Amino acid sequence: MGPENNGERAPQSCDRLIIALDFDSSEEALALVELLGERIGIYKVGYQLFMREGMSFVKELVGLGKRVFLDLKMGDIDRTIAAALRAVPEGVEFVTINGGKATVAAAKEGRGERDRPLILSLTFLSSLDQDDLRALMMNENLELDEYVRVFTRRSIEAGCDGVVASGESIREIRREFGNSLVIVAPGIRPEGKNRNDHKRALTPKMAIDYGADYLVVGRPVTEAENSLEIAENLIEEVNCAVAGKRD
Repeated sequence: MGPENNGERAPQSCDRLIIALDFDSSEEALALVELLGERIGIYKVGYQLFMREGMSFVKELVGLGKRVFLDLKMGDIDRTIAAALRAVPEGVEFVTINGGKATVAAAKEGRGERDRPLILSLTFLSSLDQDDLRALMMNENLELDEYVRVFTRRSIEAGCDGVVASGESIREIRREFGNSLVIVAPGIRPEGKNRNDHKRALTPKMAIDYGADYLVVGRPVTEAENSLEIAENLIEEVNCAVAGKRD
């Protein structure tokens, strides 16, 4: 996938699953991290937890040997973005940004000579669909797939390492751009489970088949009474999907 073409190893199947720590406190988040143990190596920290616990929690996760997807969709003046990236600690695997070429350039400047974090651009929220896009853009003829393709092309040209993409858009992105970028798929749901507010949710198999490198899942694990069992089942689904693609 994407990392392999950037001179890195492709992610191992056990590394592909990212658990979103959408909690109100570090205590709740760390309890799940402890429960899942060595099974999960990457965790997503978004607004909900970051606003309460800040970068100190991110550093605590890194101190536990975990990697972090820092999903803050950062967008600001270039100087601020560069300074923010300089403050990102080692162990943060991905950050999301919201901006054009100048924003990406500032993020890369702040990252400096380090090869991490990978800088991801968000294509279109998984909680939105074709109708939402047309309403937001006030264009009744705008097609979601075309919008995502154009956005992805511009993100690559701007220097992003990858994108966050949902649904069938992943397949179209991989088809058009090959293995030149990392694709992270949010809103992953086990087969037959509630999609919650993700209108373009995918199962692990669908996401892998479409070409995603990393899969993000939250509530099916974090809100389950049997979180460990659900996580293990998801890992098995990912393993089977990856093995199926290799055959």
